[in-house]
Amino acid sequence: MIKHRLAACVALLGLLAASSALAQQAVDASGPIDLHKVDPEANLVEELVVNAPMPGPAWWRVSDADTTVYVLGVPGMTPSDLTFDDTVLRRRLDGANVLIMGQEAEVSVIRLLSLVLGGRKLFLMDRPMRETLPPDLRARLEARLKASKKKPDEMDDIKPAFAGFVIGNSQDGNLSIHLGSLTDQIKALAKDKDLAKRPRIQTLDGYSLVGAIKSLASAPQPLQELCLDAGLRQADSGDGGIKAVADRWAKGQVRALVSADRGFSRCLASTPSISRELRDGQKDAVKAISSALKTPGKAVAVIELRSLLAEGGVLEQLKAKGFTVETPGA
Repeated sequence: MIKHRLAACVALLGLLAASSALAQQAVDASGPIDLHKVDPEANLVEELVVNAPMPGPAWWRVSDADTTVYVLGVPGMTPSDLTFDDTVLRRRLDGANVLIMGQEAEVSVIRLLSLVLGGRKLFLMDRPMRETLPPDLRARLEARLKASKKKPDEMDDIKPAFAGFVIGNSQDGNLSIHLGSLTDQIKALAKDKDLAKRPRIQTLDGYSLVGAIKSLASAPQPLQELCLDAGLRQADSGDGGIKAVADRWAKGQVRALVSADRGFSRCLASTPSISRELRDGQKDAVKAISSALKTPGKAVAVIELRSLLAEGGVLEQLKAKGFTVETPGA
């Protein structure tokens, strides 16, 4: 697990630069955001959401006449101390032709720090931010600030979406972003000398977290409010929420896992520029798995869970291509 901590959230208010990413946005300021149109991970295929039959992470299978790709769905955020039974994973990696590592958010601490001095003015409000919010959202923001021992006007000078990012990812005055090390653990297992035959590792393109947040600079008010709401929800769940999700994943409790609040990732997936990148990531995964199915034997793919199970997502696209898709309970 990679856990980046950048001191002083106040300094982070200068992170972001101008972006035209929302120029062709699917939402505008005319009314509530319809996530069915924007968020590629909002809706899941119910028949694919199946718990593992035994304790341990859940697996899906995609196959043709002579090849099986074992697909492990993983949560997007995990705690640094995550442990799980890797017996099945090791067995499937041993002798696999390829290990496909799906799309991930990419975090560059250097890029974040390099933006500290340049972008604050792009997130400044021309009026106190709280005055732009619906009463219930304002009350929740003020309650969260009070709980963090901050003044009610602490974030009045910045836009709601960026305030949501800072609130959702802050602990003890520092920014704390949980990404990745589960995938690092999996890649390390694939290189383990105890495997009789180690797979080739294919890592698919990710998307930039910095770019995602930059795109929020020009987000319309409905999306600004959605992102503040998402950040407040993430702050309310805190590390406990992330740990609970990871525990459900390790036990194969898929239904409970996908029903958990998505936190700030819901904001990012609802941002038109990122929703396009998420869809591109799904297409890349489908292409990689389809290619792996051309070589007889077996392969392993590790794909973010909601991208895997979404309507129009990885498994639905593969099924539409004529491949056999089996759920954990099959």
